[in-house]
Amino acid sequence: MPSRSDITYFGAGPSCLPTAVIENAAGALVNFQDTGLGIAEHSHRSAMATNIINETKADLASYLDIPDDYEILFMHGGGSGQFAAMAYNFVGAWVARTHKQIRSAASASAGAGVGAGTASLAGLESELKNLKLDYIVTGGWSQKAAAEAERLFGPEHVNIVADSRETNNGKFGTIPHESTWRLSKRAAMVYYCDNETVDGVEFPGFPACLEPGAGRPDPGHDDGPIVVADMSSNILSRTIPVRNFSAIYFGAQKNLGLTGLTVVVIKKSFLPPVTSQPPAALMRELGLAVPPRIMEFETIAKNNSLYNTLSIF
Repeated sequence: MPSRSDITYFGAGPSCLPTAVIENAAGALVNFQDTGLGIAEHSHRSAMATNIINETKADLASYLDIPDDYEILFMHGGGSGQFAAMAYNFVGAWVARTHKQIRSAASASAGAGVGAGTASLAGLESELKNLKLDYIVTGGWSQKAAAEAERLFGPEHVNIVADSRETNNGKFGTIPHESTWRLSKRAAMVYYCDNETVDGVEFPGFPACLEPGAGRPDPGHDDGPIVVADMSSNILSRTIPVRNFSAIYFGAQKNLGLTGLTVVVIKKSFLPPVTSQPPAALMRELGLAVPPRIMEFETIAKNNSLYNTLSIF
């Protein structure tokens, strides 16, 4: 039987962990910090669990140089769960932002009368035709993310910015040149997968046309396009310009540790008190999907990632 030192492992994920880490984790699973209980047996509501969460957030902020105006969330559901969560939350943010703008204009023109509320709802319903989720499809993972958005919100609200199969004989390969991208003017988000493991496609860097101040300002967001990226397979492998993103996410099983945990890094401007998800009644009135609480970023942030029992180990 081979020992760990005899094995050279190149699995895509779960990834190989250092032997010292595995041995330390094994000890913690039996008896964590001489408490007589394993780390997986302690209450997720305990001070110990809170300390682990806060220390992990601080470590990630240090390693990734995450600015103070970003929040770090720990969630379940893997990267695939975030296909839905990102769409849910950024559509909600778009509705909240657009509704606020329309309501302000309607109140001013109606003298803040009773008609302002009716006018703002009608205006919001009219604006729905402009709701777009932009996807840059460069491999199987971004393709699945776009398909999930279509499933939740309908193809009329999903814009495929680029599909690399169109320029690679029906297969995923070279990323189409940015000059050919069909970006929406006010997309609720622009989504891409930074490294497509299955298809062997990685962005060499942050797309120039999505950089802040690249000539495509989004009203209400002076920093430019609302960019979201799946970084599950290359997080911590290189320096990333976190400030260029509104949100990034990554599963722990690739470069961080064991499966069962997904990390979301999101700008605090998309969380209360700056931005709150619209009431469920409003979303239903607009014919839009309402996210489960477990996928609502503001709920997870409010509870320091402990809305439900978190996988601490």
